[in-house]
Amino acid sequence: MKKSYRLQLADLHKQVPLKFGDIPTFLPDDWFLMKKSAEMMSCGHTLPAKCNGQDLILILQLKSDGSVKAEIAGQEIELFKYGIPNCIIYTYTSLPALFRSMNVIRPCLGYSIDKQSTLSSINSLILKETISTNGQVTHVLRSQKCLRSVSLTSISDSCIKCIKCASSLKRRHESECNKGNEEKENLDKTCSDHDVTLDSNDIKMKLKSLAPNLTENQIILIESQIKQSNLQNRKGMRWDKDVISISLSIYNRNPGVYRNMVQNGWLQLPSESLLSLYKNSVRQGPGVIHDMMQWMQTEASRQKVSREGYFGGIILDEMSIQEDLQIVNYKEGTMLYGLADSDLDVKRMKTLNSNKVYDSLANHVQQYVFNGLTGFRWPFANFPNCQADPSEIFVTTWKCIHALGEYGFSPIYCCMDGSANNRAFIKMHFTGDPISSKMVAPFYQNPTKQMIFIMDPCHLLKKIRNSVLSSGLLEGHQRLLCVNNKVIIWKMWIDAFNWDQLNSFPLHKKLTREHLYPNNASKMRNKLAFDCLNKEMYNMMLEYSKTLTQAAQDEFSGALQLLQHTAFLVDFFGDSRPIKNKEDTRLVALREAYDWFKSWEKERTGEKSAHRRENSLLTMETREDLDFLFHGFISLVDLCTENLKAEVVPSRINSDVIENIFCQERYLYHGANMNPSYNEYRTGINSIILGQTTTSRKSNVGGNEAAKPYTTPCLRQKNVNKKW
Repeated sequence: MKKSYRLQLADLHKQVPLKFGDIPTFLPDDWFLMKKSAEMMSCGHTLPAKCNGQDLILILQLKSDGSVKAEIAGQEIELFKYGIPNCIIYTYTSLPALFRSMNVIRPCLGYSIDKQSTLSSINSLILKETISTNGQVTHVLRSQKCLRSVSLTSISDSCIKCIKCASSLKRRHESECNKGNEEKENLDKTCSDHDVTLDSNDIKMKLKSLAPNLTENQIILIESQIKQSNLQNRKGMRWDKDVISISLSIYNRNPGVYRNMVQNGWLQLPSESLLSLYKNSVRQGPGVIHDMMQWMQTEASRQKVSREGYFGGIILDEMSIQEDLQIVNYKEGTMLYGLADSDLDVKRMKTLNSNKVYDSLANHVQQYVFNGLTGFRWPFANFPNCQADPSEIFVTTWKCIHALGEYGFSPIYCCMDGSANNRAFIKMHFTGDPISSKMVAPFYQNPTKQMIFIMDPCHLLKKIRNSVLSSGLLEGHQRLLCVNNKVIIWKMWIDAFNWDQLNSFPLHKKLTREHLYPNNASKMRNKLAFDCLNKEMYNMMLEYSKTLTQAAQDEFSGALQLLQHTAFLVDFFGDSRPIKNKEDTRLVALREAYDWFKSWEKERTGEKSAHRRENSLLTMETREDLDFLFHGFISLVDLCTENLKAEVVPSRINSDVIENIFCQERYLYHGANMNPSYNEYRTGINSIILGQTTTSRKSNVGGNEAAKPYTTPCLRQKNVNKKW
């Protein structure tokens, strides 16, 4: 019959001694060596429970003088309470008996509570932990003075310190309940379930006293975490609008990251279903939608947009989409998305022209964005179509202009790229030459108002680059640009680049082979065109020409003249400094650049061959876009500085805001999808609005705040797809 562990320990002094260095060879299978030296060694035993996901380790320290010490989680165990001596002689029989004696030491598992318990009385002397045993997770409270082990005669899994601490909390909780305090706590499962109501002002004052440097947004976030942690039911949480907004911004950009933050317990944030409810509160679709316009109006009012901010431009551009018809079910019915839908008037017009009623799948989408003078921007309408013709653009554009006016916004200019349909659309507003009217046309239905038409400067610079790119002496070149009898060919750019690459410190650090040999996709990138026409390119070409012979330098004079004026255009239309009056020196330089391009055109009028004349100039479309841009921009400056007493920021007068939307639709919200369907396109609009700033950063006072979710009149309102 085996002896009890007490009898075994009584014989510890009666055996032949064992060498201290040989002890590791006698460790049981469930023990492992943690540390060893000539004077001391530590052995560990993994206990069956885990604390906060970490293993609990019983550590046994053995010293060469025979002293024994045990500890759990840094707390020393009083071995004498378990009948284990603090000093023994290491023998072949005493050592195994010592390890067997350790089995009677049980770890303190704290005092178990319900997961949803709300304990306002918890202070710095109490810890809240999770204990895992046999795969079951239990939420417990533990005293800071916890003994970490249970006495030999105890029938509980908690030490005396944790039991006393839990009893004290329970009595305090019952006392508060009897007094009718609103901040009721739930420490025991038998207590009634009540949420703790915390005073926001008290929380904010306490946080500011603890950390005076916290920002207002940080205080709001911490306050939401405190309230959420004290709620029994997560559905009872009423989230602050700022927390909803930042959560939507994170979720829209990367749902996976948002999900990990919530599931791993880093932050308590609104559920994905709640975010989807806010995100889809405005149901996007073709045309001008009433709720979308109200959202735009509410956001402008919330951000306190100035009077000048309600004046601005309407930016339009077209993006190709996938031909696809999708059926979407809603509570109130079923919708089809993917058909061309540019308003009922356009459909009637096409029916009259073709003598038949038909629908076709859309392969393009026309997007409209309001771009305020102070930087406020909003994509308020879109129309799926089959590459809109000028008449279709006319109907949809003026519909959008009138809708903006109904909601308090005043579009004063219209900016677009120089496609053939867009140029034809502009000319529809003028009986003669648009330049003679300074690109100013009366409103379609209200002649007392005026609309200014401007070409996108970014597309113009790309067209200039493309004209130079096609200029050369080889068979593949369609043009041979010539100014002042000096040719301008793309090989000059290539030669200057090759020379610059031989320098230890290149003059044009951003120039790469992609700039010089662009493919079809690269030709569409604004930055690549700007880098080939800016000041850095002009300086590099100037320095390279100095290394050539006098005859070669003369040949480079035409290219240098072109770069001198394109460099100004790049700088001017990228300048975030506002124009406050017509005497601005930049306007004088703009006039000089425009006059140089016009003098180039006049110079070639003496060419007898019309074909050679056209090939020696920029394309006709590029020259026309330059005229429209210059006269339209000057008219806009005159209107703003004289009539509106407002400023004009050159860097905002372009279609970059709409190109940015297209990039997000293609790459950010639908994966790397170069050709999304219309249903995918429309569902991404809300994410774009909530994920980006509503104020353009292209100024010295650029915004950094995204839009708030649309919450009025009601999230559950029926008929949210009401059209204008």
